[in-house]
Amino acid sequence: MALNNLSENVEGLHTSTQEFIEKNYEYYRLSIFKKLTKGTTSMITFMIIGALLFGALLLLTFAIALFIGSWLDNLGLGFLILGGFYILIAVIVYYGFRKTIERKVLIRASKDFFDND
Repeated sequence: MALNNLSENVEGLHTSTQEFIEKNYEYYRLSIFKKLTKGTTSMITFMIIGALLFGALLLLTFAIALFIGSWLDNLGLGFLILGGFYILIAVIVYYGFRKTIERKVLIRASKDFFDND
């Protein structure tokens, strides 16, 4: 009788363990799907907004360069001044804000990846 009871308990443990592993597998599969979908959606949104802002900045840059060039009576000089200004801004951002940007991106990515909601 005791051997039969032990056999049933082992059988039940085996079944419970197998169900646990299957449920755990499904949970992590859904969790990874959610995180990949969220990341892909964020990336697509970022790319669309970035493309629109890039186009706007490009047109604004041409307008400002033409304005500076007509003001100095030399269109090439207007584009040169604006190009130098953008290089100066890029150097300031790279050396002044690189660590801050990396930290913010890391914090945001960590929240998105490790969030269990």
